[in-house]
Amino acid sequence: MRHWILLACAALAAAGVGHLVAIGLVPRVIMGVAMERVAEQAGGWNKLFHAPLVTASSQQIVRSSPDLAYSTCALDLTDGPVRFAFNRDAAGSYASVAIYGANTDAVFVRNDREMGADGLRLLIVGPRSPVAARPGEITVSVPSSKALVLVRRLAPDPDAFGRADAVRRDDSCMQVK
Repeated sequence: MRHWILLACAALAAAGVGHLVAIGLVPRVIMGVAMERVAEQAGGWNKLFHAPLVTASSQQIVRSSPDLAYSTCALDLTDGPVRFAFNRDAAGSYASVAIYGANTDAVFVRNDREMGADGLRLLIVGPRSPVAARPGEITVSVPSSKALVLVRRLAPDPDAFGRADAVRRDDSCMQVK
């Protein structure tokens, strides 16, 4: 009987450790793969990638919407912060900016109703960054050295996608030197 109790305790301990590893490790691995893909598509870290119009065969983001124009920037904050600029379109269409840490947690989210008339200017900093924000910039602190910016703009038809694409070409994501 004692043998079965010890075996049950060992199984429960193994299940607990397995659960903790899965909860702590799996999101980081998935996000790491996603950030590597975005960086590869953009031609490097801290560069914006403007995805083409979403179709069933071209979607990069799980359950991506065909009526949104997506832009992404894989951030590497190891060598210092990154400045990110988002420009609003003149029509005031729906748009959002979200920043996700390496563990998939959302650390910053703003939609068009929460932005200024011109958009957003962000200074995204890692765990130990000495750089201060410029006037008008919002400092976003990320608890990891890698992160992901996801921008969504409403583009329900090809004409709207073309307008959104023209505006997003003026957005920027660049390492502070």
